[in-house]
Amino acid sequence: MEQIYHPWHKWECYPAGFYESRPTGRNLSEGVCKYMYAQFLRDIPRFEAAMAGVVNDWPNSCEHYLSNERMDRITWLKQAAVCHVSRVPAAAFSDKTLTESERETADLLALHYLNRWLEAHDKPPLLTLKDAERTTQPELY
Repeated sequence: MEQIYHPWHKWECYPAGFYESRPTGRNLSEGVCKYMYAQFLRDIPRFEAAMAGVVNDWPNSCEHYLSNERMDRITWLKQAAVCHVSRVPAAAFSDKTLTESERETADLLALHYLNRWLEAHDKPPLLTLKDAERTTQPELY
């Protein structure tokens, strides 16, 4: 797939706080943010609704990131979903407190939404999480 590029100022994730070092307007510690992220990923209906929101509300960010096979698109979708509803930045995320089963459930749901996005853009779906792994080190541009 050829990557679709958009400049950073067109990314919807940017004003949403995705790249901040701390949540905007909220006094949350890094530990609280990581806890919020893990709890969010465990709440499958809420997580799924947020991923649908990302795909619908952030078209430029999705094109830029989900068309980039060189990056971890599953992680980006998980982080984007949390930021979309909570404005907690990507720097504060960690799913290390999830069990393997919880992480796999969240990853498979993210794969489902990645595939929905790919199919909407006339690209073939990915069959496994391994297929969705990045092919090289990520690049923003």
